[in-house]
Amino acid sequence: MDAIAKIAVEVVGILSIMKRICNMVNIFTITSFSAFVFASTTTLLLVQTVTAKPVQIKKQVNQAKPLNSGVRIYPANNSLPASRLITIERAIKKSSNMQITEAKLTTYEEFAAQTGMYKSSISNNRMVWIITGFVQGEFRMSKGRSVCTDNAKLVELIDAETGDSFGRSVHCPLNNQINFMP
Repeated sequence: MDAIAKIAVEVVGILSIMKRICNMVNIFTITSFSAFVFASTTTLLLVQTVTAKPVQIKKQVNQAKPLNSGVRIYPANNSLPASRLITIERAIKKSSNMQITEAKLTTYEEFAAQTGMYKSSISNNRMVWIITGFVQGEFRMSKGRSVCTDNAKLVELIDAETGDSFGRSVHCPLNNQINFMP
């Protein structure tokens, strides 16, 4: 039996006892008897409510994740002090396999305007390092499908706060590229 059914049985039992007492003693009028029953029921329900254990709600274990939940969002950070950004030395260290010709700290918006490459996960006001350089000799691109035989120009984009790489573009001089398309 649930709690409400038990209360109802108790109330009915109390009412029948009280009715017998009232009939025997005949001291209550109908109105006072009704008031007594109401007060008794209210007191009983109040006691049950106060002493009841709270109901626990189970949390859903496997909540659905948004489809793009694996994509990291890079918010604006152009108001950070320079001490919170990675140094030029650390940015260049990530590009150790090339002869660096330029390293520039700028906003992602400026980079995207120059290249036409936009990523919605990166704020236009995100600070980035643009590292430009050349690789002498052979350089394999895109899973080994093509090879730049000499002087491949690389442009790497590195997040200035975390050091994460946002990607690399490779430009091979004319007549220096061999394609191995399957």
